[in-house]
Amino acid sequence: MKNAVVLFLWMMFGAFLAQAQEHTIEYGPTSIPIDQYFTISLKSPNTRPAKVEGFPEIEGLQKSTQKSFTTTITRGTKVSKVYTLTQQYAPLKEGEFTVKPFTLTVDGKPVQGAGMKGRVGALPPPAGSKPNDTVPATTPGTPAAPEFVEVKENAFLTLHLPKTRVFAGEAVPVSLWFYVADSDLGLLDFYEFNSQIGTIIQQLKQRSTLEEVVQQEEILPEKIKIGEKPFTRYKLYEAILFPITSQPLKFPAVGLKMIKYKVARNPSLLTQNRLPEYKTYTTQLKEVTVRSLPPHPLRDQVPVGVYRLEEQVSRNSISLNQNLVYLFKVVGEGNIRTLAAPQSIGISSELEIYTPEIRQYLEVNQGRLTGSKTFRYFIVGRQAGQFPLHELFQWVYFNPVTARYDTLRPAISVRVRGQEDQNSFIREQDVGEFYNIADTESNQLVSLDQFKEVRLYTNIVLAVLFGGALFIFILRRK
Repeated sequence: MKNAVVLFLWMMFGAFLAQAQEHTIEYGPTSIPIDQYFTISLKSPNTRPAKVEGFPEIEGLQKSTQKSFTTTITRGTKVSKVYTLTQQYAPLKEGEFTVKPFTLTVDGKPVQGAGMKGRVGALPPPAGSKPNDTVPATTPGTPAAPEFVEVKENAFLTLHLPKTRVFAGEAVPVSLWFYVADSDLGLLDFYEFNSQIGTIIQQLKQRSTLEEVVQQEEILPEKIKIGEKPFTRYKLYEAILFPITSQPLKFPAVGLKMIKYKVARNPSLLTQNRLPEYKTYTTQLKEVTVRSLPPHPLRDQVPVGVYRLEEQVSRNSISLNQNLVYLFKVVGEGNIRTLAAPQSIGISSELEIYTPEIRQYLEVNQGRLTGSKTFRYFIVGRQAGQFPLHELFQWVYFNPVTARYDTLRPAISVRVRGQEDQNSFIREQDVGEFYNIADTESNQLVSLDQFKEVRLYTNIVLAVLFGGALFIFILRRK
């Protein structure tokens, strides 16, 4: 029984000790120049903390940004990871500073940090040393500063243009990508991306084009293989351009500044294992040749793209003065927003055609702008007969794949039944409010002599009134 209690207490102590060693706090160099950061880092083996609070305020230093990264250490067949969260402090003046003991709260658990003293500025030489003596790199109780080395990374920035020769009006997909080998992911981080990408987009804009920008809520990594080597790529910007002139599209070289890390020659859990620096990745100059469309009477008006016609009618046969709904739907790839309505190639007195209602649908997928534009017509039959709609509508466009003009024509015919009845046409017209009261008025005949009697009585009343007015006038004169 006694041995069991001892074993239980020993296991509890071991668990407590393991928990206490789960997180460690370490300081950066205790002597720093005024233009470098002092750092306090929390290291968490094999576990990334969800919430860390309590980094102290230090007199003489300004708390700055936090950075986090992961270090993978391989010893033989054993692989371990260390998650590091570093709080940076910017010196405000030269001189000594003191870090008082503090407590970090890591996922609700306390982690104690010991106090220490540091100095901003050049260290004074030790007493009794000669001018040429070097200052020791370490002090008792402080880990030796690691030696950092440059590691060649496999990464590049590229502007992807799948087309280098297009017709005016043809879609030109443009996308900006950053590629990095999976083995080098720990060597790079993005730096002030939002401000940089805004400048890059302005540099890539083309004044002689219409632009359809593809909105991205966030930049997500994509896995891809180049040859046999796995890479991760990030799509930074995407748009589809539609040239409106034959002026070539010239894309300048643009640069993206990234954080590039040097790594410690001998990494350990007790020291900083990466040193951040900066490196700019640049694209190459690129150009897209734009060709004018072949001669055609409508060359400056027709849309450019690959399209087909889908049509639908509410009913193929109607009676005189009845109506139907006809849908002329253009489906395909191109600048859907700017598509105009079909051309009217004939004026019909047999069919009354109203201005169409327009609806459109757009979708961007893998650099292609596809969709549809629907023109909804309201048609009324005014004369009997069979009426092919291709005699009334046509839609001309230029196909950049075949380099030819093409025309979409309806295949539907409309039949109007019955004999022509002009009275029925008049009955359907709006003749005004005067005729709307006919149903509510009396239809009894009125004698014409009645109007003569009314006129006689009216004249008598007017004569009496005139006589009375003349009498009053004479009295006032006397």
